[in-house]
Amino acid sequence: MPQGEPGVLTRNRVATFVFFGVQGFAFSLLTSKVSVIQKQLHVSDGTLSILLALVPILAGVGSVLAGLAMRWTTSAAVLRIAEPTVIGVLVIVPHTRNLYQAMPILMLFGLAVGAADATMNMQACGLERRYGRSIILAFFGVWAAGAIVGSAWGALGSAAGWHLSLTYLVAAVVGVAATLYAGPMLLKNLRDETIVKDADGKLPHIPWRPMILLCVVMTLAYIGESSVTAAGSDYLTKGLKSSDTFGGLVVGAYTVGQVLGRFRGDLAVQRFGSVKVVRAGAVVCAAGFAIVVGASGPYMALAGFLIAGFGLSPLVPVAFTAAYANDPTGSGVAVARINVFNYLGFLLGAPLVTGLWGAGVSHREGMAVPMVMIAIIVLLAYAFDPRRAPVHDGTLQTPAVGGAETVPTLGT
Repeated sequence: MPQGEPGVLTRNRVATFVFFGVQGFAFSLLTSKVSVIQKQLHVSDGTLSILLALVPILAGVGSVLAGLAMRWTTSAAVLRIAEPTVIGVLVIVPHTRNLYQAMPILMLFGLAVGAADATMNMQACGLERRYGRSIILAFFGVWAAGAIVGSAWGALGSAAGWHLSLTYLVAAVVGVAATLYAGPMLLKNLRDETIVKDADGKLPHIPWRPMILLCVVMTLAYIGESSVTAAGSDYLTKGLKSSDTFGGLVVGAYTVGQVLGRFRGDLAVQRFGSVKVVRAGAVVCAAGFAIVVGASGPYMALAGFLIAGFGLSPLVPVAFTAAYANDPTGSGVAVARINVFNYLGFLLGAPLVTGLWGAGVSHREGMAVPMVMIAIIVLLAYAFDPRRAPVHDGTLQTPAVGGAETVPTLGT
């Protein structure tokens, strides 16, 4: 049963959905217009690759800073500043004319994305703990749906002949308004009030050891994801000799698979437990990549990318839940830590695949790399067993439906 007033928790949950949706919308709207922005800034492909790498690096810094900020503030307070910044700075991007003007904007965007990612997931994990059952995958489903809407909005703007500034202005107005409306409804305090700080006024220590494997899984999952989003279209157009139209459908097919998996994934976690769901998801994702590698044509490859997205869909959300279980105070520090490995995987994935292609490895062999990385997660799925998390006074152990795992829950 949910711990707290059902009406209040429902409003908390709806507000968190809004922030996840806006985050996916904003991120997709920026990344889908990279080629337009590149022409606007007159930068080479090499400079562009550096800029694209800079954003996730700064996002990692933003995530760390958000975790440190939890010592004196709350995730809701940080999120209410970070998310409007993410969507709001898009208004400035079309008005930059060179790299020097764009750099501060991209740096601010990266820092805000990291802070928003970390605090959004703190909110989602805190709500899941109060509900006492898996609800986090639906939040990520809304993120993916927001990304689809963002990409579609960008495409609509291009088809209508709008200047990028108009496309981004309308998006920013809607996004900022949504976050300002939903902000006051966020979960105000995630910490368990039964936990007492130590003599120095610090929160209890959050161990790294139980989280190491979770961080590895997060990195491997995002190596798989970035291989699709950053190199998938090249695989179709250059490896399978398909048209640019098919290449542009790769991310869409993958994202649709994620949406389908995430909107039903919570029920699977509730019934079978996180270990079985993660293991099964990794098997399905690896099978999807195997289909991509062995595809005889673009249609088969697109089906493989969709299956890969479906299989990968529960891994990242459940990893955040498992990390949060290692944080007895509910401070969000553990979530901020594991979120950094999201960006590490993103940085490693696409360069790893494209680098192999550049070294003379065939496109099929290069795309087999994320397949192997995801397959490793099958062996590491035991790291998601909640019984590996430290138990503390005030924790309730409730049996997970359909399995032997236990799910820690905290009172408010």
